Amino acid sequence: MTKSGISLFLAIVFTQTLVAQDPPFLKYLDHPWVDSIVATLDTREQIAQSIWMAAWSNRDARHTYEISKLIEDHKIGGLIFFQGSGSKEAELINLYQDLSEVPLLLAMDAEWGPGMRLDNITDFPYQMTLGAIQDDSLLYLMGREVAAQMKRLGLHQNLAPVADINNNPNNPVINFRSFGENKAKVSSKTGMYCLGMQDAGIAATAKHFPGHGDTDTDSHKALPQLNHSRLRFDTLELVPFKNLINAGISSVMSAHLNIPAYDTATNLPSTLSKEIMTGLLRNKLGFKGLVITDAMNMRGVTDYYEDGIADALAYAAGNDVLEYVNDPGKSIDVIMSFLQEGKISEEDIEMKCRRVLALKFWCGLNDIKNIETENIEDEVNSETSRALIYDLYASSLTLLKNQESILPLKNLESNRIACLTINGEKESGFAKMCSNYTRTVNYNWKTGDNTGSLVDELQPYDIVLVIINDTDQRPYRDFGITHELNSLLEVLCDQNNTVVVYPGNPYAIDMLKGLENAKALILAYQDNSFTSELSAQLIFGGLGAHGKLPVTINADYPEGFGLITPGNIRLRYAFPENAGVSSKELNHRIDSIVNAALEAEAFPGCEIIAARKGTVIFHKAYGHHTYLKRNKIREGDIFDLASVTKVSAATTGLMALDNLDLFSPDEELGNYSRFFRGSDKEHLGMREILAHQAGLKPWIPYWQNTVNNKGEFRANTFKPYQKKKYSIRVSDNLYLKSNYKKKIFREIKKSPLGEKKYLYSGLMFYVFPTIITERSGMDFEYFLKSKVYHRIGAFDIGFNPYTTYPLEIVVPTENDDFFRMSQLHGFVHDEGAAMMGGISGNAGLFASANDLLKLFEMFRRYGAYGGEQLLDEEIVRSYTSYQFPENDNRRGLGFDKPLVDENDGTENDYPCPSASPSSFGHSGYTGTFAWADPEKEITYIFLSNRVYPTRDNNKISDMNIRTEILQSIYDSIID
Repeated sequence: MTKSGISLFLAIVFTQTLVAQDPPFLKYLDHPWVDSIVATLDTREQIAQSIWMAAWSNRDARHTYEISKLIEDHKIGGLIFFQGSGSKEAELINLYQDLSEVPLLLAMDAEWGPGMRLDNITDFPYQMTLGAIQDDSLLYLMGREVAAQMKRLGLHQNLAPVADINNNPNNPVINFRSFGENKAKVSSKTGMYCLGMQDAGIAATAKHFPGHGDTDTDSHKALPQLNHSRLRFDTLELVPFKNLINAGISSVMSAHLNIPAYDTATNLPSTLSKEIMTGLLRNKLGFKGLVITDAMNMRGVTDYYEDGIADALAYAAGNDVLEYVNDPGKSIDVIMSFLQEGKISEEDIEMKCRRVLALKFWCGLNDIKNIETENIEDEVNSETSRALIYDLYASSLTLLKNQESILPLKNLESNRIACLTINGEKESGFAKMCSNYTRTVNYNWKTGDNTGSLVDELQPYDIVLVIINDTDQRPYRDFGITHELNSLLEVLCDQNNTVVVYPGNPYAIDMLKGLENAKALILAYQDNSFTSELSAQLIFGGLGAHGKLPVTINADYPEGFGLITPGNIRLRYAFPENAGVSSKELNHRIDSIVNAALEAEAFPGCEIIAARKGTVIFHKAYGHHTYLKRNKIREGDIFDLASVTKVSAATTGLMALDNLDLFSPDEELGNYSRFFRGSDKEHLGMREILAHQAGLKPWIPYWQNTVNNKGEFRANTFKPYQKKKYSIRVSDNLYLKSNYKKKIFREIKKSPLGEKKYLYSGLMFYVFPTIITERSGMDFEYFLKSKVYHRIGAFDIGFNPYTTYPLEIVVPTENDDFFRMSQLHGFVHDEGAAMMGGISGNAGLFASANDLLKLFEMFRRYGAYGGEQLLDEEIVRSYTSYQFPENDNRRGLGFDKPLVDENDGTENDYPCPSASPSSFGHSGYTGTFAWADPEKEITYIFLSNRVYPTRDNNKISDMNIRTEILQSIYDSIID
């Protein structure tokens, strides 16, 4: 169904004056298949079609035998599956269907999908969580996806959703299973969920009629009594049921409630009341579908009625299906006696049987097939399902407090941030996700831990992000909130700028202390990996807050309350399908390319991260640091970027200067460097230099001037130890003379100029850091960090990582056997950059893949990131555009771009056939590659150490590995 179609249904479901639509299966009541089955059944067998028994797929052979006997001896009409596994359940379904003369209708009470009952299947959110979502079309999509899962599992009917309005915070049995307390919203959301399921071929069931939301008694344990008037029911509890009946719901499930307003019989459950199940549901509300009892073994029934008697009374009251009876044989016997006593007619029995059979026909049971058990869990946990669950949770997050608009967090460059996980692991999913955005220090506290020392440790932080795990959804357990927890929260919220995430029941918020002093409060409804990670993304603006409270917490937080924040201001981390990409295609293509590269030893290992539409869709590390395979590449390892430095450091710095009106590419070199005045390079245009067509030599092997003919270092160039005059460290035990940079600059100055045509040259990129320092008045690296890197939360990007990182997370490069005579590990691979002390605009930058992605994502967004315009949009557009295409020059200012006028969709296109003309990036000698495509909304980072152990290995280019992976991203787009 299209968005417009979904919106139309919303209009219909609210319009109570419409003539009720018939359930979709009703037209098959007199179908020849139904007639043929009815003709073969005697009266007892017709009654048996109304008996559906509970079945498990995690029990022993005795249980399988018992169910088999029920099918063979009593010819029951259906089974309701509970706990177990998908594969085992499918095996049992095949067995049970083979035993049954009439195909069994197979149901499941799957309010939040089959994962509610089956192992290894991801749950959809609770209905209370869904109640916070403002876009109800998502619930329609959820209904379709739940239906797809159930069909794959061999099921036909979902005994869901809950249509009860939860207007009692202490409700022990409905509560978080309800969409909320607003009758219109509950009507809309149940309608969308049901329509989605039924459009996809699964019968939906509205429960618990006539409304179980305002009880403080669990009908599993006792019989609740509701003393509301008929007017109250008609204008509140019944509203969702009336709208669902109008919309064509297939079935309605009864509640075990005592309701004197409709039936004054003492201790009579509504399930057993003809006044309610026939008089109200059938006659007054006009429901023509299947009426199903709640489980007949619940004490709300069994406390007052014997087995068999209760079942017969429910049958006579108007129920078509008796769910989970204790003794099917006895139930049939008593119903037969009711027939003989005139309490029920043969016509009634046949009509109930026909309704069941008509539903079976609608479900396709006239053409029954065995269920394929292979890969069943994997197929149920589809990529589409996973992405939808992400969207549902993301849309439900509700921001209850946001003082001083602290969220999304700002000023990442200056705020010290701590993450505190309460009753969870220190490196929790929440903490890990926060670390994707900025540098944090992580803490955890569990009930019983010392509070004072933790409070003291957290005192210096500017912001403390707190997530409260391991609470409880149930009110009768005080939601798992303890005095110790409240004491800690009170102190933290008073002492720090605290952002609190509560992934639990909304009613519990009123029991948490100290929140009045919190800066921000996020309600995430459920405690799982989705909500933990998504809450972190909301804090940093990867996604926005859009949820609204489905229930009233207190006067400050009424139903419908929820603050809105912007999203997509920073990267978000999701599944490929959330960005219109096929994960199956993407993962298969990239894995195949990389595994072939590893097998060919194109490099020891690599890390790949990619985003589309601002969403990280792929992030994976492969292989090892070296071919010894002692240290695996891990996400977050630090790589030598080589020439990617030219755009990630030098060009970035010049753009930042340009943004401050301290630089223009339309000026000449002499205007920015006194050193080159008076030389033949004084009047070189900066635009031509950055576009690589100023006539400069490609490169100069500076290191060769430090050795003599014997390959030994010349006198007064290097020392094996650091001294005042030998301060430039180029490797572990090698220090270059402090003033040698001047010699490098002199060599550049006197290098010959050639024709002004496109010729890639890195010479002036050695000079740019000095220009940036002189123009900004800041150290080059500090300027980059303060103006760009740290502002986007990129703290793992910089020069000379040996000074700040443990070497086990820094990926080594070449085993240098001609200059530094050592394994390069933490030191820049490029010899010229090494002789600049590791800090150069030509090479020398190291980074994690995630932080480099942030930088290129900022470029893709033309300078915007984190809610700021860090670089003027026109500046970024200019630098990333073709400069001299008329000269067949594909370069931007610093940036590489696709071939000019040659991209014709063939394999020879650079960087790949699908890259748009607006795209840009750069590659690096060590085996790195970074690319952004504003038109296709793709950002891609590839990091490797292909020069280990020697630069002579060029298989990475021969096999087109980096660009083939880029093309695979384009090829995986499905929207």
